[in-house]
Amino acid sequence: MTLLLLPVAWLIVLVVNIAPAFMPPTWAVLATFHIATPELPLLPLTVGGAAASALGRSRLALLSRTTSRFLPAREARNAVALGALFERHQRLGLLLLFAYCLGPLPSNWLFIGAGLARIRLRVVAVTFFLSRALADTFWVWGAGRASASLATTFERYLTSWQAILLQLAAMATVVLLLRLPWTRWLPIETAETAEVPRTDVRST
Repeated sequence: MTLLLLPVAWLIVLVVNIAPAFMPPTWAVLATFHIATPELPLLPLTVGGAAASALGRSRLALLSRTTSRFLPAREARNAVALGALFERHQRLGLLLLFAYCLGPLPSNWLFIGAGLARIRLRVVAVTFFLSRALADTFWVWGAGRASASLATTFERYLTSWQAILLQLAAMATVVLLLRLPWTRWLPIETAETAEVPRTDVRST
């Protein structure tokens, strides 16, 4: 019966990672299950949680992608140019993504930005999964301040001014990235030939 809690934990993680903001981090949700039910095996909990997290973030990126058509023209062109920059330097971008996701900082803004920039998501999601599988296992294993109550975990991140400030800073980062003049900074041929796609949605 204890093992039946695993898919419950993964489903909650999936939903949390689809939400664009103001949700507790994946490791805190998993740590709550780990502390409340010590019988749950750690690796299936965290690795499965990382997979659910990657699926949720990918869905968030796709939802963000559908809203790109409502961006002002300048921001839309900047988003496309930023996506082209990532594609040209994909190895470095994935390395930075892997390193960033090892920490406890929010990742929602990364996937919102990836969706708006129409970056191909498959390799991004795999990199995110590998990083979070390592990080979540470490954070859950070492969690000493996590709550044993799922309700308390959500309440803490919905009412904590530090958590709210961090989420607002993450969302402001997306706005800043779209406002930067990427079309001027990138090579002329990239900026001039990049068209803002409106209806085509690339496969993940």
